[in-house]
Amino acid sequence: MLPGIGVILGLALGLAVGGGVGNLLDVRLRWLPMLVAAATARLVLDASLTAGHVPDAVRMWLVLVAYIYLAAMLLANRTLPGMTAAALGTVANGIAIVVNGGWMPVWQPSLRAAGFDSTAVHSNFHVLLTGPVDAGFFAHGGPLADVIPIPIPLVQSVASVGDLMLGTGLAFFIFAALVRGPSVAVGAAVSIGRSSSPTAAPTGVATGREGALRHPYVRLATNGAFSALWLSQVVSSLGDRVHQIALVFLVARATNASPLALGLAFAAMTIPTVLVGPVAGVLADRWDRKKVMVGSDLVRAGLVFAIPIVVGLHIGLVFGLVFLIAAASSFFRPARAAALPQVVPEEDLLTANSAMWIADTVTDLAGYGLGGLFVAFLGAALPLAFWIDGASYLASATLVAAAAIPRISLAGSGAAGAETMRASIRADMVTGWRFLRQETVLFATTVQASVAEYGLGALTALSPLLIAALPLGRFDAPTAYGFFEMATGLGLLGGGVAIGAVADRIPKGPAIVAGFTALGLALFAFAVTGELWVALALGAVIGLANVTFVVPSQTLFQQRTPEVLCGRVIAIRLALVNAMLAVSMVTSGLLAEIVGMHVVLAACGVLTISAGLAGVAVRAIRDA
Repeated sequence: MLPGIGVILGLALGLAVGGGVGNLLDVRLRWLPMLVAAATARLVLDASLTAGHVPDAVRMWLVLVAYIYLAAMLLANRTLPGMTAAALGTVANGIAIVVNGGWMPVWQPSLRAAGFDSTAVHSNFHVLLTGPVDAGFFAHGGPLADVIPIPIPLVQSVASVGDLMLGTGLAFFIFAALVRGPSVAVGAAVSIGRSSSPTAAPTGVATGREGALRHPYVRLATNGAFSALWLSQVVSSLGDRVHQIALVFLVARATNASPLALGLAFAAMTIPTVLVGPVAGVLADRWDRKKVMVGSDLVRAGLVFAIPIVVGLHIGLVFGLVFLIAAASSFFRPARAAALPQVVPEEDLLTANSAMWIADTVTDLAGYGLGGLFVAFLGAALPLAFWIDGASYLASATLVAAAAIPRISLAGSGAAGAETMRASIRADMVTGWRFLRQETVLFATTVQASVAEYGLGALTALSPLLIAALPLGRFDAPTAYGFFEMATGLGLLGGGVAIGAVADRIPKGPAIVAGFTALGLALFAFAVTGELWVALALGAVIGLANVTFVVPSQTLFQQRTPEVLCGRVIAIRLALVNAMLAVSMVTSGLLAEIVGMHVVLAACGVLTISAGLAGVAVRAIRDA
């Protein structure tokens, strides 16, 4: 079901933006006859299994051969957008079927949740998976089985993680093929990197002069390496949202809903960015950034898998694992940010950052909502949420590993590279700090971001109480606060889409000044408003203002920082900004006890406005 939906979605979106079916027919696929034979064999086998025409003695071996054959042919075309995801989905489904002797397991509670009769399966292709979520469930490929209920009319079904990956990959491939330029094959290799010629473009992207369509989002969709990074972001982020909600319930159950325990869990998620981030940034500059990202994903997968196991031993072990997961994430983020300019041409870098922001925002909106429903559906089977998150990290690692990300050779990067190879970690951190301190635009925007982060931290700590103090009419406080968070998320999403769409027409410096100033005005207005609808509108403005300064700021860091310093400089900035966030979460609450919530947030608004307008006095920012 989901793979078919992916094909339809890719066709619809591709045709909607002006793509042509003829472009799809012109795509140059490697081993095309063998790929067609593999896909045909897979479809025929699935139909035969469903109809019951395959003898039990050979069905497992036929599945094994057919799925390995198809996955190999898809991976042979892994430079094409979406093909790696499709191969990964094929492998995931194949594993689940093979370990069950040739049948695809479907979880009984998922059948019930999707609205089907849960007493039996009505297909010779499926076998019912019952019992608790324990070692036996895992041994039968439980996390890779059909466990995701879809109770929506017309598409009602129970899907697997493999189905999601396969459908997403096919949608990406079809869309990119439809909008590809006539002179450049999707995924075609061309020279890359900031050291190449001005006309060079990263792997798999058709430039605006060569492509059939010139919209930057379309160019990014045809970039095989970027699409792999973007998909890895979506997959792992969705898993993270489910994991975070499950963690709250897991800790609450284990500690009898202790507020202190929940506070410690969230602190364990935040502190590593400050403590580990700068060191992680240095190492991300020293090591192959692709390997850093893949290694981070693999480590996080193992740690997440362990959470349901150790919770029965001592809750403190869970906090330790959460800390280590956040520490591993501190390696992934600067490595990804530093790698992005290596796979995207400079003209599309702002749009690429917007697309990454959109991925985060969409997964926030969808992941937390659907994740809450999924965790509630799991009930006593809560460990499955962590296993799915672990599987999402494995999927992310595979996507990144398949992406064509050039390795930066420090030895060939002149004096800066030689110095990086000889220096100690502490010296590298000092070098990164000195560069940041001397680069006027980057340092000024870091100071501005730190001030803004204090205001956003105060907003996070105080907004639930401020919303509850408003006249809410027929809404209760939790519902009204949920609407406020949703409005903020919509502002983030809309801003990300808009900035990416007009990336080549907006100056980054003035956008940063406008974003900080607008955020300060919105914080001040939120502090003094007495109407819920105004607060919701301001939530959208806050989200829009946030993305207006975050995306251009990150783009400036990627453009102005030498490749051999990029990871550590970005990590230092993240550490400074997150340290201010942590300080704000504590001190704003204490100050609110003394002078009142409204006064604190209004003062934060004035401070943020001042920081934004101060950028006008810095010529380097005005001209950026």
